[in-house]
Amino acid sequence: MKTINVKLENHSYPIIVGKGAFNKLIELIESRKLHRNLFVVIDKNVEKYFGSYIRSYFDNYKEKKLYYSIKAVEKSKSFVELKKIYSILLEQKFGRDTLLISIGGGVTGDLAGFAASTFMRGIQVVHIPTTLTAMVDSSIGGKTGINFNYYKNIIGSFHQPQFVLCDIKFLDTLPEIEMISGLGEVIKYAFTTNYDFFKLVNESLDLILARGDNVLERVITDSANYKASVVSQDEKEHDLRKVLNFGHTFAHAFERELKNEIKHGEAVTAGILCALYLSYKKKFLTNETLQKLKALPLKLKLKRSLKQVDPEGIYENMFADKKNRNSQINFVLIRDIGELVVNVNAAKSEILYAIKHAIDSINLKSRNFLIPRM
Repeated sequence: MKTINVKLENHSYPIIVGKGAFNKLIELIESRKLHRNLFVVIDKNVEKYFGSYIRSYFDNYKEKKLYYSIKAVEKSKSFVELKKIYSILLEQKFGRDTLLISIGGGVTGDLAGFAASTFMRGIQVVHIPTTLTAMVDSSIGGKTGINFNYYKNIIGSFHQPQFVLCDIKFLDTLPEIEMISGLGEVIKYAFTTNYDFFKLVNESLDLILARGDNVLERVITDSANYKASVVSQDEKEHDLRKVLNFGHTFAHAFERELKNEIKHGEAVTAGILCALYLSYKKKFLTNETLQKLKALPLKLKLKRSLKQVDPEGIYENMFADKKNRNSQINFVLIRDIGELVVNVNAAKSEILYAIKHAIDSINLKSRNFLIPRM
């Protein structure tokens, strides 16, 4: 079992990774002197497989506790679901001395985290991520939010958790599509960290999908450690933290264009390919380097077809990206593994070039896709 520390000026906290990490929950609540009134928001899928296990863990817990289940789909990240959580908290007389525990993937964590950040101007929250995506990315760093008009996380806040528990046991029942989605974020880290991690991910995709405990613990730990180091230096995404959005400007546009009928990690994989092609178009990458780098995301077989996706629609949806300034789309691009370039602007023709050729490369499912002339 590994522990990573997110070191912030006003609110540092640990991330614990390993099989059985969930069993440290009450110990950590007590040792960190957190509030004892528990409101547990749990993904219905997690409750289906682990509900008895989770509830039995709290059998001897004498303080106030209440469970609330949500359907973990993007439509749940809404004012409607948020209102339900507020209503139950008030009806059951939960106050500022509440600890909200989120057990689920990114949808659960984003919604529950936003509820915690706004209820009575902020209550404590703990994240127990149960998907690969949430373990390596969304549960870390304090970003919370809901969707609006299909715009992803467009309404939200920064609200850091008290701690994060990544119990690999929860991945045992995770559908393959969710593992593939999580690998989208892992591949993002492969590009943004270093060649050692890139090599590990590139050589271990099948083993990760097969849920090998050792490789999962290492991949999750290394990803969490990198994100923690970035968040520690730039908590509110003023500059450095933008590197964590590599591929995401495109990805969020894919999600909106497809009305969130694509998994986030699948959209990230497509977005990374777009970012690679745009980096090539902007002359940050040579053709040779592009060919080498794009081979990794192309190893993932996306479940959602992109054959009918309109590049113009993707382009238009990019104007809602949160990194934009002065009506200009700001991109995070790449020169080499671990060498990112932030706040890059591009012409519409360059952006459409990147989108079209990324979609073509995915649809052709070819590892030797030739780059047309620039």
